[in-house]
Amino acid sequence: MINFNPAISLVCAFIYSLILSFSTFEFYFLIPLVFLIIVNFDNFFKVLKKLLFLNLFIFAIFVFVWIQDNLVEALNIYVRTNMIIFFNLLLFFNSKGLDIVRGFYLLKFPNKFVSTFYFTWKMIVELQDDFKNIKTTLITRSFHSKTNLFIYQTYGNILGLLFVKSIQKAQNLKDSFELRGFNGKIYLNDSFSLNKFDFYLIILVLITLLFKVYL
Repeated sequence: MINFNPAISLVCAFIYSLILSFSTFEFYFLIPLVFLIIVNFDNFFKVLKKLLFLNLFIFAIFVFVWIQDNLVEALNIYVRTNMIIFFNLLLFFNSKGLDIVRGFYLLKFPNKFVSTFYFTWKMIVELQDDFKNIKTTLITRSFHSKTNLFIYQTYGNILGLLFVKSIQKAQNLKDSFELRGFNGKIYLNDSFSLNKFDFYLIILVLITLLFKVYL
């Protein structure tokens, strides 16, 4: 799996998604996508599995557009949406979220934006860990998901517990940073360098953009 520079990844994801969002499908849109498939082929089927899962939601949009408009337009939106998602899944497959924060940091986004994004990511990760721990506890106690009042109450209690924990963690995080003299800026590793694959990716995305503009 190739690890791209997070700043380059964000820029390319933005440009590619923007191009496809306001265009009809063209075959040259496949150029950057095929490149990412080649360099990330080891994880191709894992990414494809995620894409197929997300298609449960994309297909609903396809059906809605088909009913409201026509089949050609629905297919066009369906294909372009899948290409955008597939591109981003391949690009950020190994990312745990912090790489995206670093990307904004490297691109010199405002300090408050980067800090907010970082703390949001941090809270999501911690809540995911809490949910996994609760899920593991339920499994060890032979909990089985069924359709009855007790199960619904259990899920309600879990959601309530996660909500309370999120408030407590947010307050603890706020107090901790205030005691450390936090001034609205976080400092992240900015020692990322560019490799040949970063150059290849940005060149292919720019070529796609030029095709879109001049063809």
